[in-house]
Amino acid sequence: MNKISLNILKEIKMKRILIFATGLMLIGLTSAVLAQPDPAHLKQVAQGIIESLNSGDSEQRGRFLKKYYANADSASAIERWQGHLERFSQDLGKIKIQNIDVSNPAQLQILIRTENPRTISQWQNLEIYMDSERPEKFFSMGLSPGRDPTVTLPDRPLTTKEIAKYVSDFIDDLVARDVFSGAVSLAKDGKPFFTGAYGKANLRWGIDNKLNTKFNLGSMNKMFTGVAICQLVSQGKLSFDDLIIRYLPDYANKEVAGKVTVHHLLTHTSGMGSYWVAMSNMDWTALRSVKDYADLAVNDPLEFEPGERFGYSNSGPLVLGLIIEAISGMNYHDYIRKHVTGPAGMINTDCYNVDDVIPNLAQGYYWNDETNAYRSNIFEHSARGSAAGGGFSTVEDLQRFARSLYDGTLLPADMLEIYTTGKVDFGPGDRYAYLISDAIWEGHRTVGHNGGAPGINADLKIFTDIGFTVTAMSNVDQAANAITTYAARLITHKRPVPN
Repeated sequence: MNKISLNILKEIKMKRILIFATGLMLIGLTSAVLAQPDPAHLKQVAQGIIESLNSGDSEQRGRFLKKYYANADSASAIERWQGHLERFSQDLGKIKIQNIDVSNPAQLQILIRTENPRTISQWQNLEIYMDSERPEKFFSMGLSPGRDPTVTLPDRPLTTKEIAKYVSDFIDDLVARDVFSGAVSLAKDGKPFFTGAYGKANLRWGIDNKLNTKFNLGSMNKMFTGVAICQLVSQGKLSFDDLIIRYLPDYANKEVAGKVTVHHLLTHTSGMGSYWVAMSNMDWTALRSVKDYADLAVNDPLEFEPGERFGYSNSGPLVLGLIIEAISGMNYHDYIRKHVTGPAGMINTDCYNVDDVIPNLAQGYYWNDETNAYRSNIFEHSARGSAAGGGFSTVEDLQRFARSLYDGTLLPADMLEIYTTGKVDFGPGDRYAYLISDAIWEGHRTVGHNGGAPGINADLKIFTDIGFTVTAMSNVDQAANAITTYAARLITHKRPVPN
């Protein structure tokens, strides 16, 4: 099963969690899990977390954390986890346990059913990761869409017609509960076998979403930045091992420039953090270029030594954008249009200014619990997309991107392999390549990326060995990930792994 890491935003004005790449809300993943704790103890941990979430009592949650959390001696860590559990409790409502699986003692799985009608997937996997040094303690937990035990699939691979029917029914349920608005495209060998558009691109004017509606990509722009860097390497214009300072000699942070390589930036192992905190404390409407965003975090110290570990960064790809500009002599956005989206035929993909009049552009919406209604996200994201994310595209264009990757349009075969092959672990069972993920679903390889923020959610999964491509985009939170996760499970169900 694909499990996607999630970054918790630091204290910025966005109240919701930004999704890095699909499905799993994963908190605090910092170390390998190797030990074998007692199964009976694991069940105690599982029952304790469910009881604390259902209680609605912060003191009971605090007692649970002090007893079972690996870093319970840190007051700030306990306070942070109190916030995490409060969000889980609010999002899920009352929880009923369907099953507790302790077959993997390092990673127990609790299948739960939520009673909150606005939960994207009412069946959820609550996954708890036990600490390698103290197996009686957990160090992380997360949520991913669970398998609905009421849905019985045949004991064989599903046909494309069957997959389409199951996905259609799943989406219809989301739409009926008013938790999905967007577009979906499933393809086999480059040919779509299911497409659909749902909900409104603009609630104020009642404008319907269409297959060619432009939705915000969130972090998915990083894939295009990765392709651009790999193109330049193929042309002999830079090396993955080069330091930042070679191409940006005037970069203000000399420590970063002298330690961080292109490889570090591409794999989120640079130690750089995020520019969001700085952006939230200023008039972000003036930020229009890659340099505008990169300057926000240029003086931030490294959070860890480059290459030491994976740490998802939105500042790192901005530096790659500056390197692209320095080598090519072109504005980053112009380079991507000329060398990535243009050759791929992605006519509806670009980083549009928030105040430009762009036809068929979806407005994003997030659910406001205080007003019990959707609210526009116009003040919750950037004025223009960048090398780190925030551009716009369509499900049709993302299918074109997938085809262009594998038909040689964008990269030669040897560089495509380098671009898409995982270099570093970023979550249980997943690896991160060069600004694109490399994961396994039931034995089948998939590459892609996703993105999310308030009113933004999009995902692309390319099954490289069996020819399926799944993409969903939404102008509300989270549901696109749930759809691609569900479709991926259907696609890989009982499907033999090619030799």
